[in-house]
Amino acid sequence: MSVRENLLRVHRWRLQERQDYLAGLESLLDRLRTDAMRLQDEIVDHERVSGRSSRDGGEIPEMLRPLIERERKIERSIIEVEAQIAEARTAVNAATQEVKHAEIGAGSPAAPTPRRSRRSRPERTARSSPLAPALLPFPDRSRIF
Repeated sequence: MSVRENLLRVHRWRLQERQDYLAGLESLLDRLRTDAMRLQDEIVDHERVSGRSSRDGGEIPEMLRPLIERERKIERSIIEVEAQIAEARTAVNAATQEVKHAEIGAGSPAAPTPRRSRRSRPERTARSSPLAPALLPFPDRSRIF
């Protein structure tokens, strides 16, 4: 494996790691939103049963305080995870550009660039040179001796 292929493999590996991290954050965000909706429904049910609303600015019933505090913590977590997702998307986009750049440098995987060896080049000899007669001491002979 050449150095370029190794670098391409490393870039792809980093991209995959960043994509996995982003997917994990998005999954966490979905779970947090589901938990927030479930807590909101539970708070509404408790308010309906007790006949008192915690959103009116009045005193919060004692049994609702832990639920409301948990809801606030989840809302803060949602905001933090959304910021992390934005950063992770930026990192994924940068890693994608690195992979594209590395693929261009290494040649595309579908059509690798052929490598030329020295043998594939036409050999240049003194005879094929346009200055050949002037360089040879005896132009009419192929050998000096």
